[in-house]
Amino acid sequence: MKQKQKQLSKQSQLVDQNFSNGIMLNCIAALENLAFFYGYKGKRIFDYYSGYASRKSENELINAVIIQLEVFRASHSNYSMVYSSYDFPKNLSKEQIIKIINDWKKVLHHKEVVIYFDEILRYLQGYSETSGISEELNKKKNEWGPTTKEDLERIARNAPYINSNMFKQMDDVKNSYQKTGNYEINAHLNKNQGDDINMRDLSSYDQKFNEKLDKFIITEQKMESFFETVPAKINTNLLQNSDIQYLNQLVESFKNLIVGINFQENEINQKIEFYKKFKLKISKLTNDQNCLNLFNNIADTIIMCYCKNNPYGVI
Repeated sequence: MKQKQKQLSKQSQLVDQNFSNGIMLNCIAALENLAFFYGYKGKRIFDYYSGYASRKSENELINAVIIQLEVFRASHSNYSMVYSSYDFPKNLSKEQIIKIINDWKKVLHHKEVVIYFDEILRYLQGYSETSGISEELNKKKNEWGPTTKEDLERIARNAPYINSNMFKQMDDVKNSYQKTGNYEINAHLNKNQGDDINMRDLSSYDQKFNEKLDKFIITEQKMESFFETVPAKINTNLLQNSDIQYLNQLVESFKNLIVGINFQENEINQKIEFYKKFKLKISKLTNDQNCLNLFNNIADTIIMCYCKNNPYGVI
């Protein structure tokens, strides 16, 4: 029984180490990107962990570093508290990391950003229980402002993918340890950014969603613009079959693109109100039952699409 408990304890530690080491390597990669921005000419060692943040914007690079430092600080502190000391990857010692970071610092020439490189050195030396850049963090939080709807939606959208990948990594560690009684955690060094298949797939997923969202917004705007012209066309008998065909094409595209799009409650209400007012307006313009049925059915279809994508139950 004691042996079994010991094995489970070691397995849990390996899972925690694997997770925390990944956070550490993401943080180091963010610092590496910043060092290269300021002119470091050496070889990229941590490119595998650098994600897909912009490397051309100084502000974005610094923001990425600050976020990663704060996450790693919490991870390092928690791990050290539970396991007494911090464990590093088999192929990357604390001393190696410190030497690399000190090499990067040589290109900074007393730039203000040196505090971020010194900050991770503090953590690696075991001082992660408090933040040494709390003032900078507060400044950045004020600069970033409140979390936007788009930020929250992106997190919610990507969370299942990220969680699935995290649990897969946990299972890989557990299965390997159970089979062999051992598991070595190694860093992916001297590899390219695109070699991280999971990050590449996540980036592709995110990009495709944003492309779909752009198409949806354009289609939605075209559809609303068309509906705004309908009353005048009915009044002047200028409504053509080609107009109806065009509208049907827009609606079909709209129905396909709206799936998975999230809305705020006020947005839902505004959209539904727009089409309800349209129905009321045309009912006062014409007695042509075919025309009324056509536009009422189309408007109801659009309203129903919004309702299906409405988490608030507002109609």
